[in-house]
Amino acid sequence: MFGFKLNMNNINFKATHINSINIFKREGTNYKPFEANFVEFNQGNKKDLFTLKETSDLWGDCYALDIKEHFKNDDFQKEKKHVYGLTTQNENYDYIKPNNVLGVVEFIEKDDCNKINLLQVSPDNQAYQFGRPDYKKVGTAIVESLKQIYDSKPIKLHSVFNAKGFYEKNGFTQDKFSNDKLEYIWNV
Repeated sequence: MFGFKLNMNNINFKATHINSINIFKREGTNYKPFEANFVEFNQGNKKDLFTLKETSDLWGDCYALDIKEHFKNDDFQKEKKHVYGLTTQNENYDYIKPNNVLGVVEFIEKDDCNKINLLQVSPDNQAYQFGRPDYKKVGTAIVESLKQIYDSKPIKLHSVFNAKGFYEKNGFTQDKFSNDKLEYIWNV
């Protein structure tokens, strides 16, 4: 279903292109495959911080704002945190234009299992809110990219109630070792 091309080029001081992945773009009344790009934002790049700030401003009060605040924290890299984004932009990763960002995720590498800390799809592309978004499968593309990159360990997350079905469709199951019904895990 998803085309996936891995590209782990490490280029300093700009967002790093990780992979290209197919999502769906609305054209009239139909959706057609569209190649989006999964990038990692670089904490040392002021343009990446600006992109996250402007993205959170565009989206309003949302997880993107929390991700931006965490990204500014000095302990961010020591805690093995990463911020990734899905963008329609396919070149010039030295500056990701905020209006091209379709979704962002804060991901934490841990010794025993990794964690999706926060995931936000742009409000305009959340199907459950608006019905006919411009792009579909944005959240799935983000999750699939993370599962491809971090496939050697389980990935945990704490879901909000209205996102439970999304994570279940994407292969996550309730964590049987947690008393919290919103704790999910993949690759057990």
